[in-house]
Amino acid sequence: MTGSLRERGKARRYAEIVAAAAGLWREHGFENVSLSQIAAAAQVAPQTIYNLIGGLDAVGLAVINVAMDRVEAALADTAATGVALALEAARVSAQLYIDDARLYRQVLVRIPRVLFDGTHIGRDAADPAVRAMLQAQAAGEIAPEVDADRLGRVIYSNYLGAIYDWACGDSTDAEFLETSQIGVLAPVVACATDAARPALSARLFALLGAKSDAPCPLTA
Repeated sequence: MTGSLRERGKARRYAEIVAAAAGLWREHGFENVSLSQIAAAAQVAPQTIYNLIGGLDAVGLAVINVAMDRVEAALADTAATGVALALEAARVSAQLYIDDARLYRQVLVRIPRVLFDGTHIGRDAADPAVRAMLQAQAAGEIAPEVDADRLGRVIYSNYLGAIYDWACGDSTDAEFLETSQIGVLAPVVACATDAARPALSARLFALLGAKSDAPCPLTA
């Protein structure tokens, strides 16, 4: 019981620190907020933040981690599977960032892409896309000889590219949403079964306005 209470206390302080940081960054900007200011807003000592999360960049990662928790919670309520799940994951995530652009643009720009490999955020961030591709293969959307795990990771890498283009101001909100969908559909169409390819291609061509017959590079 004591251990459980302690863990709940840590989780509460973690959430309060992340919320305080997010609020201050929205109002003042990342560069203008110190760890001491975050600590004061969260009503904890600066050392508590260091012990529980780390420095400013670690707090930034924590903010992104909370966003990923929200995306996973939203996906838990969807009936979508396979390719539809991958598209929904990209859409939900992109819209979440867009809806709080003042916060996420500045935080994402500060975090190198390498940190999203899962090691630093305590999860495999590509898992939703990988899970979706495994489902798609089982449902006959993806060819059986395709490495579904690798395909999911290609999709996630595409999504990271779309995120960073948007965060750096190189794409608009609408372009970010569109590119996040193209990043799913382009490799999926290349790796689709003959039966599934026409419908998937139609969705991709509607976004691209052009046709492509590129072979799948992910066959076993």
